[in-house]
Amino acid sequence: MTDVAAPRRRGRPRDADLEDRVFDAVLEVYSETSWRGFTLDAVGRRARVGRAALYRRWESKDDLLVQALEARSPLPVPIDTGDLRSDLVELARQLLQGYRTTPGLVSLRVALDARVNPELLARLTHTLNKSRLLAARTIVHRAVERGDLPADTSATLLLELVTGAVLSHALFALTTPEPAEDDAYAELVVETTVRGLRPPP
Repeated sequence: MTDVAAPRRRGRPRDADLEDRVFDAVLEVYSETSWRGFTLDAVGRRARVGRAALYRRWESKDDLLVQALEARSPLPVPIDTGDLRSDLVELARQLLQGYRTTPGLVSLRVALDARVNPELLARLTHTLNKSRLLAARTIVHRAVERGDLPADTSATLLLELVTGAVLSHALFALTTPEPAEDDAYAELVVETTVRGLRPPP
């Protein structure tokens, strides 16, 4: 994946309270209107922030959306249990929980909308995938060093296998499962994934 440079902020002092209100408003507005109804004016009204204050900090709605997702997206926290299966189960749990939050659902909606906006898609992919791919690469690297996985194991493929199953499960479940059900599903996904990645005896 080719890294895309993060947008440079305009020269305004950081205002944490304003940014919190604006980023919360970004998620609310986008979840209700999608890309077509998402405007700086709509965000400003929801956050009760003046148009001028927004434009001093963000050049466009693209910039604002990407930065809000950077701040609010459910990205994995560092994982190191010392065991391949346990690492992947924890990653799957984090992704399951994250996709059920408003930021997680908004990030999915943005990914679909970005298909008609290639520039936004490139920046969004960089923002949302960087931490997840780094987590997967770290898990795979440690597993290879321990001899748990072949040296040519693809971290990208592993992440796609786990994420694809988890995403489908989170989106199409009719009810919110109990934590024990999530744990059991995460373990099943990981067991199936690892079995497929390991070479036959």
